[in-house]
Amino acid sequence: MRVSPLALLHKHKLIALLIDATNYSPNYSMFKSLAALIAATALSVPAIAKIDPGTPQLLQTLTEYGVSIAYNPSICGTGFQGRYNTNKEMVLCYTDVPGAEDHDTVRHEAFHFLQHCASINRGEGGIQPLATNTATRNTWIRQVLQSGHIDHIKSTYPENHHQVELEAFAAAHHYSASELIGLIRSWCTK
Repeated sequence: MRVSPLALLHKHKLIALLIDATNYSPNYSMFKSLAALIAATALSVPAIAKIDPGTPQLLQTLTEYGVSIAYNPSICGTGFQGRYNTNKEMVLCYTDVPGAEDHDTVRHEAFHFLQHCASINRGEGGIQPLATNTATRNTWIRQVLQSGHIDHIKSTYPENHHQVELEAFAAAHHYSASELIGLIRSWCTK
């Protein structure tokens, strides 16, 4: 049985619901309730927090495009918050009360999926930066991320991952979940 988790934000708690993807039929009243809860939560958080009310829809879109998402598997706690690979497998790690950083992680990993889709469309394979012009991409990254953040990313990841990671971190800060959904629909195939 293939199980697809759908994450819901409810009163500052992330609740993982397991939905059997083979028998899944959307419960639209559940989504209406979810939207109201997320809107109420988002309004109670300071404006600098990047809690995105579109995160549940982004997670749902990822599963619709064939991404398998694991929430807090046993590999969590080993120094990373999320992971995406070219087998369309995503891992999301969070503790207790998810906050802005957790929403950023979802957007970051979703952008890696987008990079993967773009690479496939270009015939490159793997995960490559979405923006193909290096100078333009680097200028945009410097406009979005502070230099200390860029330095931290470069010190954390191997050099051959710098451009992919810098672009994904910048995208997580720049794009909303709903904007990423639009980009996924433009670049990816189900």
